Amino acid sequence: MKIKRIELASILQFLGNIVINVIGDTTGIFIDNLADSNRINEHSLDWINPTKENKQLMAEESKACVLLVDDTITPIEGKVLIVVKNPKVCLAQIGNHFFVEKPKADIHTTAIVNKDATIGENVYIGPYCVIGKAIIGDGCIIDAHVRIHDCVKMGKGCHVKAGAVLGGEGFGFEKDGEGNRFRFPQIGDLIIGDDVDIGSNTCVDRGALSDTIIGSHTKINNLCHIAHNNVIGENVEITGCVNLSGGNVIEDNVWISPNSSLRGYIHVGKGAIIGTGAVVTKNIPVGEIWVGNPAHKFEKK
Repeated sequence: MKIKRIELASILQFLGNIVINVIGDTTGIFIDNLADSNRINEHSLDWINPTKENKQLMAEESKACVLLVDDTITPIEGKVLIVVKNPKVCLAQIGNHFFVEKPKADIHTTAIVNKDATIGENVYIGPYCVIGKAIIGDGCIIDAHVRIHDCVKMGKGCHVKAGAVLGGEGFGFEKDGEGNRFRFPQIGDLIIGDDVDIGSNTCVDRGALSDTIIGSHTKINNLCHIAHNNVIGENVEITGCVNLSGGNVIEDNVWISPNSSLRGYIHVGKGAIIGTGAVVTKNIPVGEIWVGNPAHKFEKK
């Protein structure tokens, strides 16, 4: 972590109405890092998990001078308590705003961007990217060596990591009268919502006749394959090395664990969880947990 000197007053101003109460003297206090067990000190910003039974003791024993806490923690001499509803979320928001280094808006000189591409404001396009006649929304970050094809329409605030390929032709073939395979037309689009993350070396194919769709706030990890015509809802988390064959429908808030696969044309209900290494061959109802190969509903014993 890069050490920065941030005045506590600036942090409180940033949090605004999120803060329920501030307990302790904030005069002259600054923060230079977020708490970590290996480097926590008097200038750290720490958070106390509201679910812990010993949270008061944890707060008292923390070496940090400023703590994000819920409203059950009582005052502690020598510490500033920032009372909020969700301490961990606030810590993450502070970290992203003050400590995360983001690239400045720029198109690298080695990037190839089609003259007919639509590039929003405050977009970063890294070295050796190739961008077709795509639409890229405001505030997106496109890391190095990313290929974005003509058919891609990307919302604002997305982050595409190095080596990803978006909007390539899907793997769809038919047989002619002599039994030889030929490509089925892949002429759909790839529609990506706002604040979507797509990991390194992940491939997301365009649709065949209709579109491949990724909903806003969905996060896709590294080394994933999203085939043509998948329709993925909002706030879905797709972890590393997941394979989605074509035509699946995945509703909002689904979690897909590492190394799992969906056969294709599977419907996964809202809030479902797919376990590590699962091979899904049947529809998964809303809110259920499925594991194994072939995947089946997980029953608690």
